[in-house]
Amino acid sequence: MKRRWRKKHLSEPAEVNITAFMNLMVILVPFLLITAVFSRITILELNLPTPGSANQAAKQDEPEKLQLEVILRQQFIEIGDRKRGLLKLVAVTPDDSHLQQVSDMLQQIKARFPDKLDVTLLLEADIPYERLVEMMDTLRVAQVRQDDEIVTAELFPAISIGDAPPASVKTAVRSGQ
Repeated sequence: MKRRWRKKHLSEPAEVNITAFMNLMVILVPFLLITAVFSRITILELNLPTPGSANQAAKQDEPEKLQLEVILRQQFIEIGDRKRGLLKLVAVTPDDSHLQQVSDMLQQIKARFPDKLDVTLLLEADIPYERLVEMMDTLRVAQVRQDDEIVTAELFPAISIGDAPPASVKTAVRSGQ
């Protein structure tokens, strides 16, 4: 009797029941697709200054060009030229109206130097990331009104980032006024 059972058991292939697994997949796949978070990654291209780049520019016999620097500090924003000095000092306000003042000044600079595309953004220690992104957006584009329409104008899209030098005595006196 054992022989018959072994022959019968070995000769018949086992039946696989996948109905329960298919039901699970029918429920899980739509659920996972609905709950999936579709994220969009935005990449900001930044240019870091290379060592000795200031020396190379000084060695070349070119006419003096604007080297625009924006220094983001806790209490104020300095807009200036690396060679000529401070152009404008803007106090930081809680209602973000300082960004409009910076944008207006940058639009004036862009009108005088239309071919200029690069700017150096220098940050003081402990500047929140949100302020950095707001300033980068302000440096990159401006909202300009033309013919009763608001148009996005490009200002300085090539942004280099670095550490701000310590506040000088002149800027500390000016910010107190």
